[in-house]
Amino acid sequence: MKKLFLYLIFFLIWPFQITANDTKIFYSGFSFSNTYESNSRLAGYTSKLITEINKNTGINIISSALLDTIKNSDFKEINLDTENLLDFDKYPDNAIVMSVALQHEEFTQEYNYNSKTFVGFYDAYFQILFYDFSNKNLIASIPFDFEIQILSNEKLNKNQIQDRIKDFYLKDKPFDQLEQKINQFSIKQKYELRIGVTNVNIQERAFEEMPANSKKNQNSIKNLLAQTFSKWLSMHHNIAIVPYMEGQSIGNVMKLRFVQTDEVYSIQLPNPDYHIHINLKGFKKVLAKTSAVEDLFLYGSFLDFKIFQPDLNKVYFDHGLRGVTKVKVPKGQSEINDWRKYYYNMEILFDDFSKNIIKQDKKWLKQTSKNNIKKDLKALKELLHKVK
Repeated sequence: MKKLFLYLIFFLIWPFQITANDTKIFYSGFSFSNTYESNSRLAGYTSKLITEINKNTGINIISSALLDTIKNSDFKEINLDTENLLDFDKYPDNAIVMSVALQHEEFTQEYNYNSKTFVGFYDAYFQILFYDFSNKNLIASIPFDFEIQILSNEKLNKNQIQDRIKDFYLKDKPFDQLEQKINQFSIKQKYELRIGVTNVNIQERAFEEMPANSKKNQNSIKNLLAQTFSKWLSMHHNIAIVPYMEGQSIGNVMKLRFVQTDEVYSIQLPNPDYHIHINLKGFKKVLAKTSAVEDLFLYGSFLDFKIFQPDLNKVYFDHGLRGVTKVKVPKGQSEINDWRKYYYNMEILFDDFSKNIIKQDKKWLKQTSKNNIKKDLKALKELLHKVK
């Protein structure tokens, strides 16, 4: 009877156990999560690079570099099929499909008086997307980005910037981090609960410290803020995030354009169970200390965060936070990219906020908010555990 009982338990449980590598996923290639019209503005450098074909693979150099990285990756949680790249006819109806989508990229540079060089920064922001091939519903999204620093004795022109970015993609293997990113997650066929940024508001005074065209292109700034916040939350808590797409209502679609075939898919975005609202109130720069050789500035960012469950009208977190970073500037430096320093300041704030949900730092709590947010941060920890 005892053996019979053990056999019954085994055969009842076994069919529902799925080992990590049993989750077969079809890789569908590199894509843009924007339209042809906005590519020149949101992804101009990469849009030019995909016109160059790798003679060995027959596909563009970006897709080729990405495919080479994926084929040589050791994914622990998924069994990734790369043999049927963009051959959609061979995908079964219930297939899970993965794509790497570029959302936004930008380049900035300024002159550094200490090193007597121009310092440029290239930033690219991506989503690793998993979706159901049969109904094109999004299953999971993992945000990630990378940055490169470019030094030059002279100010770089557009062609020089383009060449440096090309070298970076082909020689520095920036997609190598995909293996680590994907291995942090257990990709499921279905998620019971989801979370995502559903609203980003930028107050008028914040635009005063942004680049001149920011107000006209504020949709891209909002996407940038949402993507950056989501990246840190996802990384520290190993959770998938519903992508934020300014200009498209939650529950609407995300356009994916596959560069190998110019195929366009409409991926249905789910409505998150837990909503995140970000309100950027403004920035402040203060001279804290000066000497004969340099000035010490304090760069501050001021934001409100609200995390809530609309169905139950339950608010888990609703507080204003401030981030302050110290930046040394050589005496007499006239060209200062304040926006980049403010953005870096917000990166640190988002990072620290996500880490303090796990373990609170008394000094950070005191510096960041006038309110007692410790209890609410602990509540967020329990909430984020539910969406894994």
